[in-house]
Amino acid sequence: MMYINRLGKSPSQDWLNQADKITKQLLNAASLQEKNAIIDANQHLWGELKDFLLEISHQKCWYSEAKDSYNHLHVDHFRPKKSSFGIDKKDYGGYWWLAFHWKNYRVCGGAGNIMKKDKFAVKNNKANNPNSNIEDEVIYFLDPTDEEDTLKLTFNSNGEVMPIIASGWDYERAMYTIKNLNLNFKNLKEARKTLWSKCSALVFEIQDLMAQNNLNFSPYRKGQITAKLAQLRELTDKKSVFSETIKACLRSTGIQWALTYAA
Repeated sequence: MMYINRLGKSPSQDWLNQADKITKQLLNAASLQEKNAIIDANQHLWGELKDFLLEISHQKCWYSEAKDSYNHLHVDHFRPKKSSFGIDKKDYGGYWWLAFHWKNYRVCGGAGNIMKKDKFAVKNNKANNPNSNIEDEVIYFLDPTDEEDTLKLTFNSNGEVMPIIASGWDYERAMYTIKNLNLNFKNLKEARKTLWSKCSALVFEIQDLMAQNNLNFSPYRKGQITAKLAQLRELTDKKSVFSETIKACLRSTGIQWALTYAA
């Protein structure tokens, strides 16, 4: 999971004005049925933000870092708008007042969005109305817009995403997120595994060339090293798919210069 930094980013003022107008209608609606009707009538609005949201993530899914191996990308409501199902599969009520709040949107691949649906488990302090403070919620889903949350997942050589620690609350959250966002979807695992193998081969090719040059320097080998390092740098670039997987691969080698590239 990559960190999505929204600092300094914002939709157009026209979009914000429209969203504010509809949110006021939601606040003034007398019943939940009326609120849902307003949401349904204006669902085109969050679709209009898809390109803007994709620009923030370099055209990648915010949860998986995939561009095409995770199916069609959707605008996901992080906190569901109508229903919100907990660990016990009971509906604790959606976050209708956030339906048109752009900071509640995430870009999600279809395989994950279908699995997630209206799941949003809250351990404590569930927000039930606009006067509740969502910052007080203790939630299960890891959030790509929370930098600390993105540090709770890692990857292995089989292309699987996994918790970075083996127990505790962070482990619970990581497992909930992996399962309910389908982050080990077959196509995802295969794509990550292929890139891991490519990265690993590059690292050991570079390491061997460096060792040879240390014993008997060759300008030709120096050129080979430079070219291969450029390939590695491209794989770790935030614009590249699965760049966090590549960084995990680099860390797994234990080679000092590779650790520098993973930073």
